Amino acid sequence: MHVPEDDFKQFITIRLGLAPESIRHDMCRLRIINKWFADKELTKENIEAYFFKRKEEGLGNSALNTYRSVFRHVQHYCKDRRLPCDFFEGFKSFKKIKPDIIVFTQEEIELLENTYITYGHFQGRDVSFLNFRYGTLTRFLAETGCRFGEAANLKIKNLDLNAGRATFIETKTNQNRTAFIIGPLVDALKQTIEGLGPDDYVFRNAAEHRIHPQDYITDLKKRAKIARIVNLKKVHPHNFRHTYATMLLEAGVQITEVSKLLGHKDIQTTYDTYMHLADKTLQKAAMRNPLIRDSVAPKETIRAIKETLDNFHLEGDPRFIYTISETENGLQFSLQAKN
Repeated sequence: MHVPEDDFKQFITIRLGLAPESIRHDMCRLRIINKWFADKELTKENIEAYFFKRKEEGLGNSALNTYRSVFRHVQHYCKDRRLPCDFFEGFKSFKKIKPDIIVFTQEEIELLENTYITYGHFQGRDVSFLNFRYGTLTRFLAETGCRFGEAANLKIKNLDLNAGRATFIETKTNQNRTAFIIGPLVDALKQTIEGLGPDDYVFRNAAEHRIHPQDYITDLKKRAKIARIVNLKKVHPHNFRHTYATMLLEAGVQITEVSKLLGHKDIQTTYDTYMHLADKTLQKAAMRNPLIRDSVAPKETIRAIKETLDNFHLEGDPRFIYTISETENGLQFSLQAKN
């Protein structure tokens, strides 16, 4: 059975109200499903065989669940179009395996941003400008913690560089969200969008179209190899988001605020994903309770204060004259803003 792509896309867009990024993912997976079912009926037995084959090919449970979601949408589609629709009854979701949270170090992010790549020509046109565009996108992902799709779909009309804001319209939760941008990233974005109109995409490929995730992933891995980042498994756009959340939590930002910045619909999602970090942060917060403060070893309090100061990374900020050292009995530090 072949599910008509145009009609299915119309159905999930209008009847199911899926977000643009979800629609794009559904359509990509539907094409793969249609190819496999080209000479097969859409039956429970064939769907079971399909999942068994994909599992044998090494597809993980999370990826299998994304196909399960598409089959569920196909079932809704068939029911609405009065076609046989009992082919997906009884299929449970695959057990979710919580992946390790892999984050970049600050040094690795700077290397990925600043590594230079040569691009040559595309359709007879010099596209060396892509190095700057991809580097700016890398900085944008790292400093806003947004999803790749949110950055890729960002249009110039939703970017207010004077106010230092980017508004994501096409989000996973279908709720608009604001990211805050400052400093060199603002300057880089101004250069990136120079001469373009409000309906143009901020981040574009060599053909001046919306940037495709696989193009960026390929570019990112090239940068990582040149920069000699050893663990290439961590080199994925979504890991900038993990790094963003991790750095905020370790800096003592409340998990409720991190959840809002990430655009999670439910704070439980934030907690489930970054629970190990949340617990660490909450433990530090609990130590500040006046009722138990006298029971906390003085060195632990001093260490917590030092970690808070270190999280500002003032030693790398040329605007400040900053020194800190840990002595046997406490801390010695000085802080002065340069004129």
